[in-house]
Amino acid sequence: MKSFLSGLALFILGLFLITQNTDVRTGFSLGWFFGGYNPPFGLLLLPVIIGVILLFAMKKRTLGWILIGAGLITILAGLLMGLQIYFKPTTLYITILMFACLAAGIGLIIRGLIQTKNK
Repeated sequence: MKSFLSGLALFILGLFLITQNTDVRTGFSLGWFFGGYNPPFGLLLLPVIIGVILLFAMKKRTLGWILIGAGLITILAGLLMGLQIYFKPTTLYITILMFACLAAGIGLIIRGLIQTKNK
């Protein structure tokens, strides 16, 4: 149990240090989906707008919900695909410390799980 808890603490410390030294920037990119063409955001918003119109105009709302869902999924995919992750410049000592804490934590967690399994 001690191995597991100390491993968990080291893992959380390593994860904290890594996330503190990481920059996440965003853009909008669907280039892989449209063969290298990034459509304007308004063009992707068009199915959502048409879907909302159809929700209010028609009694059968299935097509409206499909258009809204497809438009929102495409917009969300574009936002997620546009994320760019950069590591901040750090010293070698800090880099080794970050990843050593993470690795030691994983090792101690595994040891703790094996010890509790064998009891």
